[in-house]
Amino acid sequence: MYDLLIVDDHTHLVDSLERNMPWEALGIGKVHKAFSGEEALELCKSYPVDIIITDIRMPGLSGLDLIRHVKKYDKHFKSILLSGYGEWDYAQEAIKQQVDGYLLKPVDHGELAGMLRRLTEALRLEWDERGKQEKAMSMLREHMPLFREKLLMDLLQGRKLAPGLLEEKLAYYQIPFRPKDETAMCLLRIESSAGELNWQDQSLLASAVVNIAEETFADLFYVWHGRDPFEHEVFILKAREESWLAKETHTEHARQQSLEHLASRLQHRVRHFLRSSISITVSHWQVMAHSLRGTYQESLSAFARHLGGETDLFIRLQDAAAPEMPYRIHSLYESPALIQLFEISQWNAISAKWDAVFQEVTEKRMESRETLLELYYHAMGSFSFFAHKNGLSLHDIIPPESDKAGDASRFRHMRQLQDWIAHTLKQLREMTKNEWNNAQVSLIRKVQQFIADRPADATLQTAADHVGLHPAYLSALFKSKTSENISEYMYKVRMQRAREMLIEQPELKVSDVASAIGYHKPQYFIKLFKEHYGLTPQDFRHQYS
Repeated sequence: MYDLLIVDDHTHLVDSLERNMPWEALGIGKVHKAFSGEEALELCKSYPVDIIITDIRMPGLSGLDLIRHVKKYDKHFKSILLSGYGEWDYAQEAIKQQVDGYLLKPVDHGELAGMLRRLTEALRLEWDERGKQEKAMSMLREHMPLFREKLLMDLLQGRKLAPGLLEEKLAYYQIPFRPKDETAMCLLRIESSAGELNWQDQSLLASAVVNIAEETFADLFYVWHGRDPFEHEVFILKAREESWLAKETHTEHARQQSLEHLASRLQHRVRHFLRSSISITVSHWQVMAHSLRGTYQESLSAFARHLGGETDLFIRLQDAAAPEMPYRIHSLYESPALIQLFEISQWNAISAKWDAVFQEVTEKRMESRETLLELYYHAMGSFSFFAHKNGLSLHDIIPPESDKAGDASRFRHMRQLQDWIAHTLKQLREMTKNEWNNAQVSLIRKVQQFIADRPADATLQTAADHVGLHPAYLSALFKSKTSENISEYMYKVRMQRAREMLIEQPELKVSDVASAIGYHKPQYFIKLFKEHYGLTPQDFRHQYS
């Protein structure tokens, strides 16, 4: 039920409308009255109404002015203006104000009732829509932590986002970070094994550790948290503008010192309150957009070098430099991986990834034998995955004579390997294409057999249902594979079946033949048959009898 307000300086008109309209039947639960624009405005500020019925011309605040003022703080009410004859200037202004109804005095109650039914229905639809929007926003708020964590994991796994898009996502997910912010990373490992805790207790412990960590860092730093696939807790930190760090002269040193102090305090709190231990890596400060993935990989490597019995580690990445290693081919390991692309048959993306790999190899002058073998075994692994995914052996897609049973020694330089990978990808793509084409041909044959078996009730829809396709798609596919419309093919099959029945079953009436192939009007069948064969069915039968 809706609230309604009647406004007019003629009290008898207001009282008459209040007494004589079937308000409840019109969906109106409460009727308010006001006898001036000013009184109505004060009432609307205290008791928001859904529909306002107001006279245009009143002393002081006019009906149009009233609507204009109410719209400043309430956009969702409906309005009906009442006016006398000759007030067309007001009517034009009412149109500009987007008034919902306009009635001449004296008010026709039936006309007003019809207008109110329309407006209450419009209000109901608007409230339904707003309810849906509120529900969607509520779900968005509920799942916001998941969206924030997913974005962080994507960035840590190497997903590249344009600076503008990343900025937009950070703002939309209400993450108080920007791509150019200087950030640090803490990677945290909870030192408990599956044998010590069941999975419920592990989840509770992890949640408790995260809560303590966020509380520990929160006074000085903004915190962006996520859990990686290896059950590490990842914290990205940025100094708060309002903290004393922002006023510190030696900001970078102060930030690093404060971060390490709080990380150490976090370890102590976990030991004290949770009777558990954690290991932590603490990075230095870098521009977030350029450092997340690299810092994350360094942190993982630092933990990997301490896989023995050591626990409760506190590792500064600056002090934990790894031994000098050969340059890594970043584009080869960036997400999505080759196997992921093969999984969804993204051939263009696969080719583009290999192009990027070989371009990086050239630019970094990495054309060593070690690099060649690394790329070769990656290629063979993805080709093997493709073969097994499709129920084949590796030799089915790469014959032994061309690959020398997996011998990489035949590649003397990087260009040979690049050409071989490109050639193999082309073969695999053609193989997939041929298999798809074969599947399509098989499907067309299935449709043709259906039409042959059931000429009387075969239609585009029944044929599409038979093979599980949309009629429009089947029609286009049939045309592309047979060069004729499916309706033309059905017509030819019916005419051929009629011909056979007329010759082989002379006892059948022409009407029986027509009905057997789906034509329930014999005259129409006779007309089509003559157009196709040049003879009527009876003449055709006599000729071949």
